[in-house]
Amino acid sequence: MAAAAAVALVSGVALATVSTPTTPPTGAPSAAAVAEATLAREQAEAQAARKLAALDPKAVNCMAKVVHHEAGNQPRKGQIAVAQVLVNRVKRGFADHVCQVANQRGQFFRLARYKPNRKSAEWAEAVGVARAVLAGAEPDHSKGALYFRATWKPANSFFRSRTKVTRLEDHVFYR
Repeated sequence: MAAAAAVALVSGVALATVSTPTTPPTGAPSAAAVAEATLAREQAEAQAARKLAALDPKAVNCMAKVVHHEAGNQPRKGQIAVAQVLVNRVKRGFADHVCQVANQRGQFFRLARYKPNRKSAEWAEAVGVARAVLAGAEPDHSKGALYFRATWKPANSFFRSRTKVTRLEDHVFYR
């Protein structure tokens, strides 16, 4: 409906422009450009909504547990970076599914034993971060990282042999 209104608006402006010899100021977007941008934004929002609806609930749950446990006390950007590490690992072939990555021995913690308070605001935030990252709606704040550690824990030989890519709050990220 908004798209139809935008088209009608464009048509009305086009007719007004034909009958009025004045031109818009230089640098000002034309009505057609505004309508096109509005339509593109609406289409992108609809596509994002479809992606969110199609997300694998198991993947969302596994990622949310990791985000909640590892970065629940961090700002959203840090939580996104932790979630993105899981996605980066799937992309790099560590495993075929986020849950397989999250459950790899010696990497995170025992997800099956972790029981977060699912009524808390922190859990809701972790689920929101997981859904957004899995839908591809967030940038990779981890800068392609495959590993991370808490800043309070000294870097062991494993981390000293990796390339540090960024630090966000209480985590250092590596490739």
